[in-house]
Order: sequence, then structure tokens, then C-alpha cells
Amino acid sequence: MKRVFGAVAAIAVAMVVMTAGAQQPAPLAAAVGGNVNHVPSFVGVEKGIFLKHGIDLKLKVLGTGQEMAKALQAGEVQIIGSAFSNYPVAVERGMAAKGVVGMLGDRTARHSDAPISVWTRKGTGITRIEELAGRKVGLPVGGTSDEYLAVLLAKKGVARDKVTFLNVPPGNLLSTLQNGSVDAAAVWEPIGTMIQAKIPDAVLLARGGGHISYFINMAVRTDVIDKSPDVVERYVIGVAEASQYTRKNPDEAAEIATRWVSGLDAAIAKQALRHVTFDPRITPHTIAAWDENVRTLVEQKKLRAPLAWQQGIDMRFIEKVMKSHPQLFSDLKPAP
Repeated sequence: MKRVFGAVAAIAVAMVVMTAGAQQPAPLAAAVGGNVNHVPSFVGVEKGIFLKHGIDLKLKVLGTGQEMAKALQAGEVQIIGSAFSNYPVAVERGMAAKGVVGMLGDRTARHSDAPISVWTRKGTGITRIEELAGRKVGLPVGGTSDEYLAVLLAKKGVARDKVTFLNVPPGNLLSTLQNGSVDAAAVWEPIGTMIQAKIPDAVLLARGGGHISYFINMAVRTDVIDKSPDVVERYVIGVAEASQYTRKNPDEAAEIATRWVSGLDAAIAKQALRHVTFDPRITPHTIAAWDENVRTLVEQKKLRAPLAWQQGIDMRFIEKVMKSHPQLFSDLKPAP
């Protein structure tokens, strides 16, 4: 039976490749996060969507945007997930890549931060964000949850240096909060949902609220854009189709995610996906969000000077795909 299944699978893959143009699929490697922010990439690979469009996509699953940037600069990948909270910093430091298609974030508004949350435990005495002054908070320093919490603290009149930020890898945040090594943790999904499910005395201090623009685009190395624009376009089509499949089949997408995200079970994945929006469009709101994030990064002294959005985004591919494949966007809300 296994041999029969294998033969059928081989024939199916061969047929997919033939529909992509009777040629060998173009190999690409993408660095993505080991979280639910990149589920369409997992779905696109497992369901053969990228292959259908002539892209043999390999995924390198990493913990943070900074690790992804290093992988691209080292030549290990040609594509990375680029969160606005840290990607402009990489561009300022010389990264030669541009976002060509959206992955995470509601592109119908400037602010989209529902996947970010801040947690503490009963017994810490902390009930509000401003009570983090003088306390230890675990988070990936320089990541999106860092930017989010810094903005919240500023809005509450608490200087960043009044809080001790401990650089904790995403995979260790749950245990670090659980064992009391930190008083609170700022996280993205699925870690927030894991904390809620696995720490009985967990207390939610904040989630989302429209404070920052948590957008992730998929950025392609500029030499690939220049030399193989047709390949980039096919990749963008694949992301758009995989994103729509994820939106329409969230439970199946959650099951797929469990095979890519360490320690993730299906129940938590399904709950975590409720906080996440997958939209491949790059809209005026996305551009405005870039500018706002850049201003925030300058204020937080992570960027030396403002960066124009054109230095980190190339809209021509997604604009072309939206015209050539409108059906892949038909279920999305209009972006005013």
C-alpha cells in the first residue's frame, strides 16, 4: 500500500511540475519564524502550492527576525520574513532585500498588533503595564514584542530604563515566566496562547490594542529580484494562494503548523490563529505603517536616521499579481 501511495504521489508531483511550465521548478530558500506568523509558508510547501507555480521552496525555520537577517546575509536563503519592528534596522546595516508580498497583518488599517501580548503571574503584584517599573521582563530584545512593550510603557509614562529587559529566546519564554525567572513576558503567537493554556496562574496585562503596526512582508534578495523577476512573481502568486488557503481552512492550517513549530499542539494552534491575520497585499496602510515604525525605531535609538519605504519594499510584484489573479484576494476586506 505504501508503495502504491508513493507512486501516486510521485505522479501527482510530476503533474504539478508539468502544469508549472514543463520545466524544472526554480529552487528558493526562505527563512521563516518558528511560530504561527508564517503558517501560509508551511501550508504552501505541504500542499504543493509553491511547486504548482514552479517554485521548489525550502524553509529554514528560525526564532527571530535577527536570525533570519543573518541567514540571508550569509547566503543561506534568498527570502526572509521581514517584520517592520526590526527589518528597517537590517536595511540600514546593509541588507540588500525588499519586501515583495505581505504575510502577517491586517492590511486594511495602519495598526495591527493582535498577535502580541504581555503576561505576568498571580502573586507578582503586577496588574497594570505601568507596574512593570522596577521589574524583570523577558522578551526577544529588538523584536516586535520589544517594540510593542516599549510603546505601551511610553504611553503610560514609564521610561524604558525603569524596566529590566532580559533577552529571552522565544522558545524559552513560557518556561522563564513559569519558573519565576522573570516577572512578566512580552510575546507573540503561539506563545501567548501557550502561556494561557499551560500556566494556571497566568495573568494577561495587554493584548493588541492598536498600538503598533505588526506587519511582516516576505523580502527577497535584490539580486534575485533583478536577475529573476519571473521567479519572484511566481513566488508571490504562491504566497497569495497559500494565504487564501490558510484563511479558508484554518483548522487544517493549524494541523500543518504543528509539524513546523516546536512544541505546538493542534488545539493551541487553532486558538492562536484566531489572533492572526494573513493578508498578502501591500496597501497604503502598509506604507504608512513602515513610516510610523521607522519613526518609532529612531525614537528608540535603534535606527540612526529615517528610511524611505522604497528602501525596504517593492510593490510591483504584488500589484501585478492582484490584477492577474484577483480570485486569490476575493475573500479579503477592501483596503480603504
